Amino acid sequence: MNKSIIGALVGAAVLAAGCGAVREVGQFAVEPTPGPTMGSPSPSMESPPATGTMSPSPGTTSMQPGAGELKDAAKVAMAAVPGSKVVSVESQENGMVWEVKVVGSDGTEHQVDVQSGKVVKGPTAEQMDEQEKAEMQTRITEAKLDYAQAADKVAASVPEGHVAELKLDTENDKTVWQSDVMTPDGTKHEVMVDAATGEVTKKNATS
Repeated sequence: MNKSIIGALVGAAVLAAGCGAVREVGQFAVEPTPGPTMGSPSPSMESPPATGTMSPSPGTTSMQPGAGELKDAAKVAMAAVPGSKVVSVESQENGMVWEVKVVGSDGTEHQVDVQSGKVVKGPTAEQMDEQEKAEMQTRITEAKLDYAQAADKVAASVPEGHVAELKLDTENDKTVWQSDVMTPDGTKHEVMVDAATGEVTKKNATS
C-alpha cells in the first residue's frame, strides 16, 4: 500500500471522527427549555387571584333588617290556604324556614312551612274543637291590624332589627301582636302592639 492510499484512509478516519464530534456537540448545543422545579406548581395548578369577596357558606342565609322576609313568607302561606288569615309567623332553622300559621274561614288553624318563597311542608290542619275555633275567630275579628300592618309597626320600633317572630295573642284580656326582633349585636327585643289601636305597648331587650 503506498503513502497516498494510507494518507487517504487516515484522512477518512479523522473526518469520520470529526463528524462524530460535531454530531455529539450538536446534540448538546440546544439546551432544553427549563421546566418547573421540584415542588413548584405547574401553571394549570396555580390558584386564581383572590377577589376579596367570600361566598356565603351553603345552608346559611342573611337576615335582612325589617319585616320584608316575614311578610313575604306570610303571603305564600295565605295563598296555600285561600281565604285564610295569618295569626303567626316564626323564623326557624337559622332563618332558612318560616313556620306560618293561618286560620281558614271556619276557624281551623293550618301550618305552612315556607322556604325561599315556596311551600316546603303543609298546609297541615291542626286538631281543634269548636270552642277553640270560635276563640280563634273572635281574636281575628278583634284585630283591626292585620299581620302586615303589625309587622310594620314592630319594624319601626326597632329600625335596625330583623323581625323574626310575630304572633296574634291575648294579653290582659286584649288582643295583641307579640313579636321578637333580633338586632345585629345579637340582642332579642320583645315588642307588643295593640291589635285594635296599633299602639306599641311594650318594647324591651331580653338578651
